[in-house]
Amino acid sequence: MAPAALPASASTHQHSSTSGEDEAMHDAPPPPPSKKRKKKDSAHTLHQSTIRSPPWSYFHLRLITPSAPVPLPAPAMPDLDALTIRALLTQPLQQYLGLTGAAIPVDVLAASGRDAWVRVPSEEERSVRAAVAGWAGSCDVGSLPGGEKEETERGKVRVSWRVVGAGKNLGVVGAGDGMDLFGD
Repeated sequence: MAPAALPASASTHQHSSTSGEDEAMHDAPPPPPSKKRKKKDSAHTLHQSTIRSPPWSYFHLRLITPSAPVPLPAPAMPDLDALTIRALLTQPLQQYLGLTGAAIPVDVLAASGRDAWVRVPSEEERSVRAAVAGWAGSCDVGSLPGGEKEETERGKVRVSWRVVGAGKNLGVVGAGDGMDLFGD
């Protein structure tokens, strides 16, 4: 016996039910957009990070000697050494904060004439600024550069620190006033 042929309405019915399912799939709403940030296509970025709270603060300080016997011209001024800078910074820190202030780690990064660039922990920045800016003390004339005089002229000279610049980034504190950017 030959297989019975399907009525035309049955095959159409099957086809219409399949197309109805397809229409229902197309009418379905798209999935909700992801709340994740989409990664930008950047070529060759291996690692990127932002330092939110840097561990160090930097100061550009200038030693002021209002009662110096004879100020030397700036080009002839020898540089302060790191031990003298540290000793002259320990005095205001100890006077302002006691032994706790004297224990603040201060790294002398550079010195040029009477200018010094130092690094302190960030959490101590405000304390160091207050201690150094509000201090006026004295030291031996011989301990300052250019202060080598005869023994009869030795004595004390008043000194203080001026905060020229401060910041969380050494580039902000910088070595100059930025005027070299504009030329003469």
